[in-house]
Amino acid sequence: MLLSAFYLEYFHGALPCDLCITQRWFHGAIIAYSLIIILIIKKTLISNKLLILIGAILWLSSSLAGLYHFGIEMNFWTGPDGCSSNIDFSKDTLTYLLNKSPIKCDEVMFEIFGLSLAGWNALASLFIFLLAIILLFNERLMKI
Repeated sequence: MLLSAFYLEYFHGALPCDLCITQRWFHGAIIAYSLIIILIIKKTLISNKLLILIGAILWLSSSLAGLYHFGIEMNFWTGPDGCSSNIDFSKDTLTYLLNKSPIKCDEVMFEIFGLSLAGWNALASLFIFLLAIILLFNERLMKI
């Protein structure tokens, strides 16, 4: 998912908003955690179930971040002030505009089959979280 986000940004001009960047941090944490597990899995006394549980929590966090962003895009709820396209016209409007990100979180920059990237992130992360939970509670799979 992270590679596709970078591809769309650098080759198709789909610039990320602040919430997109936050979602990328979750994926970066998942990648770093996965690499650490690969490097220490043979040398650790930590339970495999605990390692899977931590990974599942990371994936659930990524899914919730994607769902939150998707809800903002669909106008189910409002996002942070600096992330919406609403502008407060007051005497400090110029200062306000200079402090805001030019890419708004409530505007869909790219869609695949009618679903925004935040929506796909929420679905894919939730799917991987559910797979991890199934693995966690299935004793037969844990022995593989």
